Amino acid sequence: MLRCRLQKLRCSRRLIRAGALILILLFAFPVVLRLVPFPELTEFMAQEYSCRIYDRRGELIQVTALKGGGRREFTPLKEIPKDLQKAFLKQEDRRFYFHHGVDWFSLLRAASQNHQSKRIVRGGSTISMQLAKTINKDTSLNFRRKFSDIFTAYRIEAKLSKKKILELYLNSIYFGANSYGVTSGARSFFGCELSQLNKGQLQVLSIIPRNPSFYNPVAFPEHFKIYSKEIEQAAHTAHFYKYPFKLPHFINYVTSDFKKNNQKLPYKLTTSINLEISQMAEDFLREALEEARPSRITNGAFLLLDNSDGSVLTWLGNGDFFDSENSGQIDGVLVKNQPGSSMKPFLYALAIENNIFQPGTVLADVPTEFGNEKLYIPENFNNRFNGPVRTRIALASSLNVPAVSTLNKLGVKAYLEKLYELGFESLRENDAGLKADLGLALGAGEVSLKELVPAFSVFVRDGTYLPLNYNNQLTNGHQLYTADTSRIITSILSDKGARALGFGYTQTFQTDYPSIFKTGTSNQYQNIIALGATQHFTIGVWMGNFSGNTVIGKTGSSLPAWIAKNILDKIENSTTPFPEPEHWHKERICSLSGQKACPNCRAVVTEYVKDGTELPDCSWHTSLSDSKEISTVYPPEYQQWLRSRPDKGLIEYALSPLTFITPKQDSLFFYSSLNKNQQAIPFEVTGGSESTLDIYYDEKKIATIDRPFNFSLPVNRGDHSCRVQCGNEELILNFSVK
Repeated sequence: MLRCRLQKLRCSRRLIRAGALILILLFAFPVVLRLVPFPELTEFMAQEYSCRIYDRRGELIQVTALKGGGRREFTPLKEIPKDLQKAFLKQEDRRFYFHHGVDWFSLLRAASQNHQSKRIVRGGSTISMQLAKTINKDTSLNFRRKFSDIFTAYRIEAKLSKKKILELYLNSIYFGANSYGVTSGARSFFGCELSQLNKGQLQVLSIIPRNPSFYNPVAFPEHFKIYSKEIEQAAHTAHFYKYPFKLPHFINYVTSDFKKNNQKLPYKLTTSINLEISQMAEDFLREALEEARPSRITNGAFLLLDNSDGSVLTWLGNGDFFDSENSGQIDGVLVKNQPGSSMKPFLYALAIENNIFQPGTVLADVPTEFGNEKLYIPENFNNRFNGPVRTRIALASSLNVPAVSTLNKLGVKAYLEKLYELGFESLRENDAGLKADLGLALGAGEVSLKELVPAFSVFVRDGTYLPLNYNNQLTNGHQLYTADTSRIITSILSDKGARALGFGYTQTFQTDYPSIFKTGTSNQYQNIIALGATQHFTIGVWMGNFSGNTVIGKTGSSLPAWIAKNILDKIENSTTPFPEPEHWHKERICSLSGQKACPNCRAVVTEYVKDGTELPDCSWHTSLSDSKEISTVYPPEYQQWLRSRPDKGLIEYALSPLTFITPKQDSLFFYSSLNKNQQAIPFEVTGGSESTLDIYYDEKKIATIDRPFNFSLPVNRGDHSCRVQCGNEELILNFSVK
């Protein structure tokens, strides 16, 4: 009896231990599954999703495609309609919230029905098991895969909450038509957001994943007859949606920018783009390209910024993205080209900032040699020299010699430092800016439209530079010019009269609102650029070709300028004038000399003069002896230019020291074996206090000449010197011939 009781006690203890062990295992199993690493799930949760990219008003620009071309948009569970969640749970997993990954009742019932039918009529898989199947990437139909799905489903349930599992499932399930997830499914078949679907359409959406080919509502709406009338009617409203493919160059830039910064694209990105303006700009650009096609101008780009925060309103990289014949997929906003004269405002602003000159200062637009071994002789675009021109006219009319002379005074390195601050990083690459040397004044270094437009906007932002941005993020600006300097430049670039010398009184730049414009062309007119700005917007337009073909004819910059003006006409409505500089005042000056106007001056203009500046009285207009006739007396540097003028003036040599105009000190010349007897080196000297000049070649006196001091020396290989003497003044110039 006792033995029997002991045996029962031992048996009970064993049962208790076994039960305890089972309970421990039941409780420990999920804990272990939770703690064990699950790299497949981690990888799945980090899978690529499409990005919905919108303009500033919420209009869809693009839904980025996956690597295979499909779309998989992510939507948080809280934003997925409750009716859609319920519909999926009803269709796929009624007891989702009551099991731990496997619904054994449903699984056994499916197995029984499949056995009776001798074919698969039910799956019995839970949502967690379907997710497991996707994670396992196993499409086979056998028991081994089923058990793998079951085990993986338990692991998923141990790692994630029910809400997270449902969220992953609804954002990953395949709908056919290369669409994954309920959001892409809604867009692909109904062309709208989830929130815009009616109840019938939500039901259709929940049915499609059961068999995407069979339940394709566009191809087979009749297959939904077995459901309610509401669902059948909803199926007939389905249509294949064509995803928008707007602003492809801009989208490529945005996606590459995220990659460059090692960031993943968000599921939704609202940009600063204005699609309405972009469409207008695209129409104008295509019209201009069509007109310019006979001239071999086949490409164009357009960039428009909001001055308040530097945000991009429009970014057009080319006229036609799909024009493979003309490299349509290349982004002209990012391509580096020679900007020509469009860079000159930055140079003149720095010179004004450094007190090198003022807008009324006269600059010499005369034939001039720069450099020594590498001689640089700039010419104007019309091959004409204009003699003395005020700074205002030199910049507004885009004259080349005054610009190069200004850079020569400033120094290339000082100018480059300012350009770097203005965001021209392209000029750092391979020392491109330094290699351009004095040609930098005329836009010899290659830069992009993406660099040019934000830099140009500083002049209507009182000298503050804001880097370009596309997501409405306001960044801290950098004050690169004083407000007064910027306002002076704005005054010059908006001066239609000052522009007349170079461009005439063209209607291209005539606007009903305050505006500034600057254009530029490169060699052979392969690149033509127009920059424009108002108080609210800054615009840049480039036209040319990527093929390198020479442009036929001289197209000038009228076409890009036409585009810029037409867009600004559509979007700018402010008539408030640009602000005046605060520490400058206006004075009447002689239009020729730039000095203080006097009764003898033939033409007088009003110009800004910096406070504290004492202008000298005009010394260029004077009456000689007792005659009442007014004569114009020019400084010596204008003697060569004056010889080509029909209205001869006088040269006041005594006002300047003895100077070689040409050649430059340490110049290098090359001897040619052809035409040996016809070679000579021309010299021109100005200034001096006497009327005669003694000339010494290699310290041997060879001649005495009268004014003008022009002469030539023979060409002989070797190092040579030329010494000239005028009264008590003398100069020595060294040169070489190879």
